[in-house]
Amino acid sequence: MFLIRNSARFTLLPLWVVCLHLTAGWAQPKVNLTQLKARFPNDEMAYLNRSEQVTVDLINGALQIEVLHREDRIFLDERASVWADERIYFSDAFQEIKDLEAISYVPEKAGFKRTPVTDFKTERPSPGGGIFFDDMQVKKFTFPGARQGGIGTVSYRERIKNPYMLSGFVFGNYVPVVNSDFSVTFPASVKIAYKTYGDMKGITFQQTTLNGKTTYVWKAQNLKASPLETESPSLRYYAPQVLLFIESYTVDGKTTEVLGDVRKLFNYYKSLVKDLNKQPNAPLQALTDSLTRGKTELEKIKSIYYWVQDHVKYIAFEEGLGGFVPRQAADVCQKRYGDCKDMASLTSTMLNLAGIPAHLVWIGTRDIPYKYVENPSMSVDNHMIAAIKRDGEWQFLDATDDRIDFGLPTSHIQGKEAMIMTSEDKYEIVPVPVVPAAQNFRRDSIVLSLDGKTLKGKGTLVFEGLWKTSVKSAVQYRSEPQRDEYYKTILSRGSNKSTLEKRTISGMNQRDVPLQLDYSFRVPDYVQEAAGELFINPHLTRPWAEKRQEETRKNDWKHEFAHQYETIEILPVPAGYEVSYLPENKSFTNPDFGFNFSYEQRNGQIIVRSSLKLATLLVKKSSFPEWNKMVAALNEAYSEVISLKKK
Repeated sequence: MFLIRNSARFTLLPLWVVCLHLTAGWAQPKVNLTQLKARFPNDEMAYLNRSEQVTVDLINGALQIEVLHREDRIFLDERASVWADERIYFSDAFQEIKDLEAISYVPEKAGFKRTPVTDFKTERPSPGGGIFFDDMQVKKFTFPGARQGGIGTVSYRERIKNPYMLSGFVFGNYVPVVNSDFSVTFPASVKIAYKTYGDMKGITFQQTTLNGKTTYVWKAQNLKASPLETESPSLRYYAPQVLLFIESYTVDGKTTEVLGDVRKLFNYYKSLVKDLNKQPNAPLQALTDSLTRGKTELEKIKSIYYWVQDHVKYIAFEEGLGGFVPRQAADVCQKRYGDCKDMASLTSTMLNLAGIPAHLVWIGTRDIPYKYVENPSMSVDNHMIAAIKRDGEWQFLDATDDRIDFGLPTSHIQGKEAMIMTSEDKYEIVPVPVVPAAQNFRRDSIVLSLDGKTLKGKGTLVFEGLWKTSVKSAVQYRSEPQRDEYYKTILSRGSNKSTLEKRTISGMNQRDVPLQLDYSFRVPDYVQEAAGELFINPHLTRPWAEKRQEETRKNDWKHEFAHQYETIEILPVPAGYEVSYLPENKSFTNPDFGFNFSYEQRNGQIIVRSSLKLATLLVKKSSFPEWNKMVAALNEAYSEVISLKKK
């Protein structure tokens, strides 16, 4: 859903997809498969070598940037064919791929059979659901004869056409890497800076100068596979990295500034929008007036924001600089489609036409770890939105998500830094707030009754905040039968015998109101009876009961948003019965998570309240023991029952 490319080399794609190969000239590789399998017993493949050599030069007064990519991979087990397909993604507007060579070394009794790859295909990737249209291309090939013990090598040269697109190198991968190196060579007339990110321990650095050219070289050995785990931050949060910047270059005494600090990045961004929305447009002004006439400021903001959400279809176009330059607001309005930067252009322009100062914002989503000062390059951003300031606080408007209410940031930008263009020459770096758990709640209110051994209930389930947005997203593109199954799932109570008898939904297509599901259900054989007593477990849903984190997990645990479960159940004590046992109140408190259960008997009713709270977007691995302690306490609390006996 985001269109701004992070770099011409597309490092946002999974690294194992875009990485390529070394030493294609080997005649007979010498590797000890037994030793490698012993070192990497759980891995299907390992990189013997990964290398990128960047050369920056000035030729005939023009900046030339070329990267030599080399890789050697070894297939460690019979699943080698999984790793035989290779993909190189590139954009003609920003890159040229040449001198591509790939070779398979197929193991035989006497050694290896050298088999060059001859079938290279260049094509456009399949568009994502018909909403992404770009100039991206992909070179595809398959290593022939890939099997256990085989080796695949690949090398190619990449010419980077735009100096702002130079990115850097990530050491490590989701598979082991035996040897890895990254270098950059440049003349004195080019000034290059670098920053490192992550733990660089064990990575060596060397600087040399020869014939007026400086070379930086980083090397690493024996990098273990980074764990690929669900609900986990991206590899870039963990892997050591070198971030590369061309600061400036000088030709005939004239110095051209490029990147290297946040101000330079902003200067480039502002150059991309310098001609945006400079001309008045009568139809757009008339539309804005019709939406805002006679309304308060807040009503004007919502009217414009929701109109853009509802009337402009999200379609991403990324062709050349079109992937970075917003389109004119009037054109977006007329065509009724656009991408994130186009919607930001239209939203901010209409607000300004309504007399409400609004600004363009560059921002990266949560899968990008860097702050601007850490990586002041185009790799820090992949999204564009609008912002306004109300009562001294910034409000962020992302019209690409038509399910979000005004006042909430979309979940994927929470906690991220935003670069707000406050004027033609000024900007602010502002953190996007993380929506508190108390705003993202799921509240279930149920009145229960007993019919023999059957538990019956009438409930109201309410979602607000980002939880409301998440539910709306879950049903938006489902068919009607799929929606029915989804509602049955979230309204199931007690056991797998639960039957949903009735449901009504309100707020699904409304903004600024909760999403509400009113429902009734019955659960046969839920009430247990022994020796004249009735036993009822009041915990009809059990959030987090199966969320224990295994000790083998390596990464932190990522969540879409902080949230809170709230449940209140009211059970009138049946005639002729009295309460013989009511569980004790239970709680668990931690700054990032916890729960509280309470039980009360009042006015002939049993009232059970439960609250579970996750107050963080990331449960750290160091917190897993405490989290598991909470889950154990939670499951113990879930096992408690209420007992009733005859008077």
